[in-house]
Amino acid sequence: MSVPLYQLPEQQPSVWQPTSVEEAMQLKHQWGDNSVLISGGTWLRTRWENGLSSTPQHLISLGRIPALSGLTIDAQGHVHIGPACCLSDLMDNELMRQRCGLLVQACSEIAAPSVRNLASIGGNVVTRTGDLIPVLLVMNAQVGWSDGQKERILPLKEWLESRLLTSDEMMTKIVVRASGQVAAKQTEAEQQTNVEPNKVEQLEQDASRTHEFYLKVGRREAFTPSVVTVAGSLRTEADGTIAAIALSAGGGSAVPARFAELEDAVTGKLLSKEVLQTLHKGVSEGFEAVADDYAGVAYRKITAANLIVSECYKAWRKGGGAYAPRS
Repeated sequence: MSVPLYQLPEQQPSVWQPTSVEEAMQLKHQWGDNSVLISGGTWLRTRWENGLSSTPQHLISLGRIPALSGLTIDAQGHVHIGPACCLSDLMDNELMRQRCGLLVQACSEIAAPSVRNLASIGGNVVTRTGDLIPVLLVMNAQVGWSDGQKERILPLKEWLESRLLTSDEMMTKIVVRASGQVAAKQTEAEQQTNVEPNKVEQLEQDASRTHEFYLKVGRREAFTPSVVTVAGSLRTEADGTIAAIALSAGGGSAVPARFAELEDAVTGKLLSKEVLQTLHKGVSEGFEAVADDYAGVAYRKITAANLIVSECYKAWRKGGGAYAPRS
């Protein structure tokens, strides 16, 4: 069992440094609500400083658990990200750059560099409102949880919708597929010694018809909390038909979510002005925005719709739709 790393002055928490998930959960069960699991601690610190939550008696650091800071890829092309990985490390990692470019872009737009050197991807997700969540939803991310004995894997979407606090579990991994068809092509080339030329050509064509995006609107240009954050991926067939689409939005205190029904409604349809109008209406009506002192619900809804449709318009224009005769 761990011993306190050091004892801070009276009314300050003790800091513990377990070396395994099992040990961390033993400490969590021992101290209960008087303790908190902590990695970078950037989000928790703001809550303590602003009086939104009280400082616990015990901080259980996850920094010495190797399994929580790993970054690997499996045979199926899934990238396994340790929740304690800080954002700056993910941005600098070549594997992430090649296979999860959209997630790397999102990391680069979180707070300031000094914060990204501490803030972890797991901490961003655990808040349920983090700006990385829209991207992870578009990437169909799964999240691993452990009670110290058994691990279970849940789709991120399911965990967000369940609204479970999971106070008796800790996050152990985030699993995503490599984003974009270019990454899929790289994966297949690695798995096969002789990739059929026509298959490679098909994957390259798919890549050219795939449009991914991440956009964050804040109250100033940089280093600001988001008002609205959107992410998406759109792939079209050669004739402009929508082959696959994934859209999500969040921002502020809103729990990010996918627009599943809207995605189903437009999949298989020709990307057109009418479809863009359907997307705008669907996002503005379906986004469950939350108002605060800086922006109301209506503003956030229309902003999310405008951002998403502007990106889908780029895909339409890329396919020649913007130059079609007006009806």
